Amino acid sequence: MKRAVMIGAVAASMLTAVSFARSSWCLGMGGIGPIRAGMTVEQVLSLADFPGIERKQPVGECWYLRYHGGGSDFDLMIIAGKVVRVELKGASKLHTFSGARIGTTEGELAAMYGAGLDVQPHKYDPAGHTITLKSSDGGFGLRFETSGGKVSAIQGGPWEHLTYVEGCG
Repeated sequence: MKRAVMIGAVAASMLTAVSFARSSWCLGMGGIGPIRAGMTVEQVLSLADFPGIERKQPVGECWYLRYHGGGSDFDLMIIAGKVVRVELKGASKLHTFSGARIGTTEGELAAMYGAGLDVQPHKYDPAGHTITLKSSDGGFGLRFETSGGKVSAIQGGPWEHLTYVEGCG
């Protein structure tokens, strides 16, 4: 009985640690938490193989590895077996290193990131904008989609893959 209780306590603490790690991860221009652009799917799964990972077989060269659960929702765009973009949307409570998250206002983005932001009309939402921030070398960036003045989606990764408006579509 003591052994079963001990095993249960260890398992619970491991799940808590994994949950904390995910909720404390921040999105940067090159990845989220320990997951980096350029990693293979196998490398990602060795770091983040936890409940909630959607394991669908890829259809074509571009597909998504999705994690949804506990508010730490994120999607990884995969091309040719490697991570090329991280996406936050929907119910995700994750945020960028500067604190931008789903629901952040355009004014708050301007205060966080300043003059480096490029604001353009959203391709599909007349009440929205696409706001981008490039790294100093131009190789990476963040892309914020807004609607009604609030962030509705955030992507981070290599610049060339942030310009895919329809994702893999």
